Amino acid sequence: MKSLVFLFMATLIPLEILAQVVEKPAQRHVIICVDGVGFSTITRMRAKGQFKMFQAPSRMISTFPSLTNAAMSEILEPAGATITGGYEDNFFDPKANRMRGGILDRFRSDRFVRGTFRELFDYHPSALKSGLGYAAPPFSTYLESLTDLIRLRQKARNSRQPVFFAYTGGTDTLAHLGGETLLRSFLEELDDTVEDIIRDSKTPVVVTIFSDHGNDFRTYRRVGLKEPLRNAGFKLGNKLKDDQSVVLPQFGLVGSAVLFTKDQNEGRLAGVLSTLDGVDFVTYEQNGTVNVVNRGGQATIEKSGNQYRYSAITGDPLELLSITHRNGFIRDEDWFALTRAGARPDVVRRIFEAATQGVQNRANVIVNLEDGFYTGSFLLDTVTFLQATHGNIGQAQSYGFVMSTRSELPPYIRAGDLWEALGSAELHRSPKGQQKYRPEYSFR
Repeated sequence: MKSLVFLFMATLIPLEILAQVVEKPAQRHVIICVDGVGFSTITRMRAKGQFKMFQAPSRMISTFPSLTNAAMSEILEPAGATITGGYEDNFFDPKANRMRGGILDRFRSDRFVRGTFRELFDYHPSALKSGLGYAAPPFSTYLESLTDLIRLRQKARNSRQPVFFAYTGGTDTLAHLGGETLLRSFLEELDDTVEDIIRDSKTPVVVTIFSDHGNDFRTYRRVGLKEPLRNAGFKLGNKLKDDQSVVLPQFGLVGSAVLFTKDQNEGRLAGVLSTLDGVDFVTYEQNGTVNVVNRGGQATIEKSGNQYRYSAITGDPLELLSITHRNGFIRDEDWFALTRAGARPDVVRRIFEAATQGVQNRANVIVNLEDGFYTGSFLLDTVTFLQATHGNIGQAQSYGFVMSTRSELPPYIRAGDLWEALGSAELHRSPKGQQKYRPEYSFR
């Protein structure tokens, strides 16, 4: 009887209206962020047969420094994220003249999650759960990451929203402390979880996975920054007490360093640091011009509208003279095309933005370390063995990835363009009408 009624009604309803009645249900979009998984890692896994449902991955070029808070804030700025306070959760606040954040804050949701990019996720492990991953790394991190997948799958199955947005951060710690073997083991479980989500869904599902930066797996050596600075007359501490004071936050074990001091010290501080073994280059901004110095010379980067100019003063510290030929302004899109596959991807724009904006509490001097070198917490050094890291501007540490089951994306995507490339998905947790602070310039 129902079939007869439908056939009768079909003769009375215009075809275009009938098509709307019987159209397929709308697709759901499941977006998963995996912290610190590099393009090279996901490429090797696909070569072994994993993640076969996805189109070819793209290289997602992180911010500089290639650190989570700065990168995620830039990636999610179009979705409602505000500019991050510091490069990591533990950062120096020059106005308050003190360090903020710390290991205990990782256990408090009101400080670790609330008011940060983490609030945008439909699933993000709690502060307490994230903190427990550090109890006996890397195995505690691996177990914590596996429970992430259980909760992620449950949340995705129960969600009725058109976009479900999830985060798992244990992948970065696994890379740092467990190496690529443990990381790839977890990613195999993630691949199975994605298959379960697609299979269990009552409506068609598109799945996108992306990361915020890469990780470089190799043997590492610590760079000694403090002693040379003390020998040069600088005083290191947690506050700026006088004209010789320098604050060097020691978060994690990473491939870059950020230093705070009086403006007049920037050139001399950079000069001392640029001579050290393991330092690739040092950068700082003065009066709108960004200076880059290393053992190979000194250069400046200037911006005019949508163009940048790289000018070598002595030598060629970024090895770009073969590209520029003359010291003229070059369009941003041309710089991107010329340098995105280089040893320092998208180097000119990333250095300029690092020195002029990037975070609310911007460092006076930023140090980029060579591959194979790191700096950071001496406490972590005593309890861990570093197997990979990120933070520098090189390919392995800068190239995250993005891939989707729906369509192939451009081969290279900047962090700030990622959300648009994914279709500018509107997150139901996004703050409405929120004023976001992202200045074009923030000069001293």
